[in-house]
Amino acid sequence: MAKTSTAAKKKKDLLDGVSVKIADLAARVVSTERFHEGLMRWKTSLSSALAAEPVVESASASAGPDLLASCRASVEQAKAHMKEALRELGEAVGESEAVLRSAEEDKITVESQARELRQEVEALREGAGTIIRQGQQLRERRAQLESLKKILADGQKGLESPLAMRDVALESLDSIREERFKRRSSVAERLNEILGPQIRVRVSRAGQFHAFASAIANALRGSGLRYNELSTTLAQSVSPRELLEAVDSNDDDLIAEAAGITKARAGRVLSWLRECDLGVIGTAAVDDTVALELLDGRAYKGIHDLSTGQRCTVVLPLVLQHTGRVLLIDQPEDHIDNAFIADTLIISVLARSLDSQIIVTTHNANIPVLGNADRVIQLGSDGRRGFSLLASGLDDPEVVNAITTVMEGGAEAFRRRARFYRRHVK
Repeated sequence: MAKTSTAAKKKKDLLDGVSVKIADLAARVVSTERFHEGLMRWKTSLSSALAAEPVVESASASAGPDLLASCRASVEQAKAHMKEALRELGEAVGESEAVLRSAEEDKITVESQARELRQEVEALREGAGTIIRQGQQLRERRAQLESLKKILADGQKGLESPLAMRDVALESLDSIREERFKRRSSVAERLNEILGPQIRVRVSRAGQFHAFASAIANALRGSGLRYNELSTTLAQSVSPRELLEAVDSNDDDLIAEAAGITKARAGRVLSWLRECDLGVIGTAAVDDTVALELLDGRAYKGIHDLSTGQRCTVVLPLVLQHTGRVLLIDQPEDHIDNAFIADTLIISVLARSLDSQIIVTTHNANIPVLGNADRVIQLGSDGRRGFSLLASGLDDPEVVNAITTVMEGGAEAFRRRARFYRRHVK
């Protein structure tokens, strides 16, 4: 069409130049408007900070010299600086507003020129106006996209540093969690050496993912997806850091495989998560799981499947491993049998360090005797209060008599049991 008319070609060339200028002005308006809005938010924040100044009470003359005089001067100086900053910010806001108005006016003027040129071209080439408009709109759009492409590149470059800092923080968090898991596993191994095979402690890495699943569900709420089901599946399959990296790289393959969904749904998940607060998801607590088990016959049972007595059988020896604190245990024999007291409880007591202390109230003679108690106290009661009848070492004859009389049913009962054991126990 340009070849058919020299005049139309000239007008078209002019219109192309004006379109490029419109695109540049549009990009300038967007950039200036964003800068102006940022200044306004900053000014508002500074005004709020100045309004929240501390109350400066005047010093009483009778109270002596004003010890806060220097502080009051510093506060007044800080207020002056803040007011000066507000004044300068106000000037900057006014200048940016003026620049914005000027850019908008220039854009309107150039757009008016473009309209006039377009009308002239359309008049020269009747019937070709639609094609010219569409082509011109595409050129304008392309020019805008080129300008925005540079803005996008600058924004992505600005993200590099925060993303690097986030990666360092996440790496540190992973290291802390890994070190915590290793320490817990080491404790579990030590407990298993002391208490096994009767009692077993197992530590599973990152087994408690409910907080992570809840963070994902909250992020997906309102997306139209089945977020409760998706959040649980994702939390079980990927770590918080893996999910963040998948969102950054738009890795819909990873999400589709982890959640067992189509790539289309995985793309919707990633698109929705990109608009959410990923910091909450990335720092969600994913703790280890600790399983306490008891050997029942030939198989181990978890603590939730045990009776009250069996639970005491598991928990009490573990409590006894707290050697750094004084333990007070009240009648442990109420829920456990003598075999466990002899085979496991006493072993746990004797395994404690020499500088640890246990205070046990009991009616079972096996605990002080087999546990080699350092001091035995026999208590009495008048029905209203308790009091000490005897306090001495285990080898004291009076203590021996108290144990055989009170706890064993008397010396004769003890001798009868001894004769029974000699006859029937081999």
